[in-house]
Amino acid sequence: MVLLVAAPPVATAPFGTVNEPVLLNQHNEHEMITRLAFQCPDGQPSDGVCFEPATLDQLAGTHSFLVGLGENGAVGAPDSLLPEGPEAHCDDADFLDVPEYPVARWEATAQLQTCVNHLRLRFEQSWQSAFRLLDNQGQISNDMVGLEDDCPFDFEGAGVNTAGRAKCNVLEGFGRALHGVQDFYSHSNWADQANAGEAISVDNPPGLNMEAIAPFLDLSASNNISSQVPRQLTTGCFTLNPFGCRDRITHSVLNKDHGIINLNGTFGEVGQGTERGKIPGNFQRAVFGAVQDSQRQWALLRSRIMSQYGTEQGSLMICALVRDNPMVDC
Repeated sequence: MVLLVAAPPVATAPFGTVNEPVLLNQHNEHEMITRLAFQCPDGQPSDGVCFEPATLDQLAGTHSFLVGLGENGAVGAPDSLLPEGPEAHCDDADFLDVPEYPVARWEATAQLQTCVNHLRLRFEQSWQSAFRLLDNQGQISNDMVGLEDDCPFDFEGAGVNTAGRAKCNVLEGFGRALHGVQDFYSHSNWADQANAGEAISVDNPPGLNMEAIAPFLDLSASNNISSQVPRQLTTGCFTLNPFGCRDRITHSVLNKDHGIINLNGTFGEVGQGTERGKIPGNFQRAVFGAVQDSQRQWALLRSRIMSQYGTEQGSLMICALVRDNPMVDC
């Protein structure tokens, strides 16, 4: 176990990666969302969709009740000591439909397209890395799927990682993609509501209150998303410069990053969250959207692996990805 340092800093950290409720107000939200999306029923083997415990630990991360201790897992990799930029968190796609707003609708949509393209790249890295799960005879390679040691999840390049264990590389690309997908529901107004007691403004942007997951976050697609983006959609402007987001909707105003998520799908005290997250239902809807879209991305990834590598080899690859002991169970 190692002591983790969260990034970005306290005031603007995304859905929590670590368990540090005192200084960072984080309750490893990314881990809990990922576990809710992919955990198998207690004691049951994978059905080919859920992830068995040791593998899920690598994808979701592990954090003990001891504050700050644990591993970030693949989904937490963009918040590592070498954090990825706003494109990995769907930040800076802010817009308010008033004449004087400093960002035009097309500019906000272009920034959101940058995020989607980045997540599509991570998704592509994931399925492209799967070929090394099998040996030259088309069988699962023991060297490529072992989890005796934690995966490093330290590859930030644009190409496919061909070093180390293939299972780790597939999980890393997928986890980094999931991170941004999950952040979108926290960092945007897609699923939330504004404070009904205040006027709409940069400090209280409108909420879209969408129940469905966002169609433009289909990471298997390659389209321009502009026709799918509602005019009132916004994420938050993120910067470490206190004057860098002047007159704009900020991350700190809009995010619903912090709250307690239980593995039975219930929630802890709402008052421990952000101001936007304290509006009744907002944090819960952000979490539910993130869970549902994480499950969609896994279905898309399975489909892509099957179409790329064929039914027989693709099925073996998927089994190797969800099972803790694929050399025996696949």
